[in-house]
Amino acid sequence: MVIWSRALLSALLLLSPAAGPPPTSTAPAALDTYVQKQLEATGVPGAAYAVIGAEGPQHTAVFGDDGDGEPITAQTPFLWGSVSKPVTATLVVLLARDGLLDLEDPVVQHVPSFPDPSTTIRQLLDHTSGLPRGLELTDHYGPGRSATQIVGALDQQSFGERKHSYSSLNYVVLAAVAESVTGQSFGRALQQRLLAPAGMHSVPADPEQAERALPPGHRYVLGSVRPFDSRVDAATQAAGYLTGSLGDLAAFASTQLPGGPVLTDSERDLLHAEQVDDYALGWRTTTVPGTDEPMVWHGGAAPGFQAGVLLLPQRNQAVVLLQNAYSPFRDAQLMDTSMGIASLLAGAEPQVHGPDPLYRVLLAVLSVLALVLGAVIVRLLLRRNHPRSRSMIWSGAAVTTLAVGLLALPGQLGVTRSQVFLWAPDVSVLLHLCLGLLAVVAVLSITLRWRTWRTTVRRPT
Repeated sequence: MVIWSRALLSALLLLSPAAGPPPTSTAPAALDTYVQKQLEATGVPGAAYAVIGAEGPQHTAVFGDDGDGEPITAQTPFLWGSVSKPVTATLVVLLARDGLLDLEDPVVQHVPSFPDPSTTIRQLLDHTSGLPRGLELTDHYGPGRSATQIVGALDQQSFGERKHSYSSLNYVVLAAVAESVTGQSFGRALQQRLLAPAGMHSVPADPEQAERALPPGHRYVLGSVRPFDSRVDAATQAAGYLTGSLGDLAAFASTQLPGGPVLTDSERDLLHAEQVDDYALGWRTTTVPGTDEPMVWHGGAAPGFQAGVLLLPQRNQAVVLLQNAYSPFRDAQLMDTSMGIASLLAGAEPQVHGPDPLYRVLLAVLSVLALVLGAVIVRLLLRRNHPRSRSMIWSGAAVTTLAVGLLALPGQLGVTRSQVFLWAPDVSVLLHLCLGLLAVVAVLSITLRWRTWRTTVRRPT
């Protein structure tokens, strides 16, 4: 009787309208129109996106040109940024399936040089290891750098609390773990165990090969996009420097949908289940904007590129988007494009963000400060012999306070000084111009103070 009751209940659920939303509620043409409007609003020169279902891509579209002026195609490579993290997390779960590691293993079991003996692999996956952001260790492009070398430098980092704190260093360490347990480079292990089985055939395992194939991306300078020769940081490939085409990213998204290749349903559930603070294992968890429908997703950015992968479990669909421009001050606006596609599929209105107002404020403040410092320098030079020139001398405290404020600005923005130039070159140029002008003011003020002192000492009594 119980068996018959359960069968009847299952049949009623399947027939009920509440059994789940339809596969799609928006025509592809409407999605394309929305994406085109977003590209016009953001100024992105080229993009490619796809909607993926249980049987594969349901709709794909490409727009604009790459950084070499060539038309974007489904085979055009893009940098994926932090979309690399769910790819790496998937590899780690596959390594656990093969018995090469356990998610509860201490990291030192596989990478003895790791400085904290209590940190587990799971804590790296969900960013609860306590590792700091370690920005000085990422976004470097020198030859010979590796994930293992970065792990060797972590003994100089201070670990924080065991709470969720997003840090790319977690995934750099995971790359070192993968290399240790497989005896291969991260790229080769990834290719053998995930890329090839998933059909991601144009994701290069070799970072140098990836960089050679990558067309220029674009950065924003004074609000307009400019081509930029993006590079690949081999040491942090697992955290943010994988490259691939729309077809590759669509193939990866297919592995994350029920019934998809490579993973079992239990492995997908493991990856997508929230662990802490809306973060799973390499994935973020939230709802589709404008709805209460669950969504598993991750965005990514690298200098010159932006990406997004959004999984819609109730619809058994995914959205992937690749764009060839990025600015941290347009992050929400650029992410709106992929989020908006998901909203349209769910029957909701897309959210709309503009550029971060902080960007214009920073440019305005730094520009005004540069003009003020320039004017001060001109007046000091013109009136250096004037009797009242002493009143124009800047105090050491004023110069020091302003210098400290300018030098601390990158940290307040969450980056290092070198990364400011990498991600926001116009802000960097103005910042360094102000620092240079301030140094001139300091030198002139010291010179005038010394000349005034000499004049006072030599004046007869």
